[in-house]
Amino acid sequence: MQRPKIICHMMSSVDGRLLTDRWTEPFDGKDKTEFYGVYEDVSRQFNADAWMIGRTTAQQDFETFSFDFEKYPPAKEFKTHIGSRSSATSAIILDPKGKLGYKSNNLNGDNVIVVLGKSVSEEYLAHLRDNGISYLFGGKSGMNLQITLETLYTDFGLKTILLEGGGVINGAFLKEGLIDELSVIIYPGIDGLSCMPAIIDYMGQTDNNPAKNQSLEFLKAEVLNDGMVWLHYKFHTKN
Repeated sequence: MQRPKIICHMMSSVDGRLLTDRWTEPFDGKDKTEFYGVYEDVSRQFNADAWMIGRTTAQQDFETFSFDFEKYPPAKEFKTHIGSRSSATSAIILDPKGKLGYKSNNLNGDNVIVVLGKSVSEEYLAHLRDNGISYLFGGKSGMNLQITLETLYTDFGLKTILLEGGGVINGAFLKEGLIDELSVIIYPGIDGLSCMPAIIDYMGQTDNNPAKNQSLEFLKAEVLNDGMVWLHYKFHTKN
């Protein structure tokens, strides 16, 4: 299968937690938000064609609205649609049920591509088309990652994608052995509370081992501004 290279690129506290509003404050009194630009600076070094997030992350971090996805019956045809492709990079949103509505065709200036399941309505697909938004179908459930990546490669020409969470989406990619590299920016602070969202949160039973037969090769460690640390690894999978 031809697919894009997947780099899981995340920023976390020292204990691997994701909720930035829970992290301890910088010791020198700086505003915590000053640290977030470092993450974007590192992101640009990968020269990726797109970045990918799940619906929950998109809802939290960007201007979207809730679409009444249960109001309409499923569509009858499920074909890839290529909308506006004017931006240099793309924002890929995994939203199997089509819960998010959009006011434009871009997030942070990047054209949106939505990955859907086959339960979405024609009304929702029309909403996406009317806004110039591209979409594709990740199998019946919308979470067939193999189909999703193959379509992004063949139909959209994407060669490198930054996988930027949340942890549940990252966990799903890990379980399928689809992460090629892991890049983590460590913020010098702690959350500390049990069960808070982490950079990789595979949803399974306690006897599941989503990283089985995978190992990490160290590529790089770099101390960044204000005590932040960048760790970079390559994934290897044993057959």
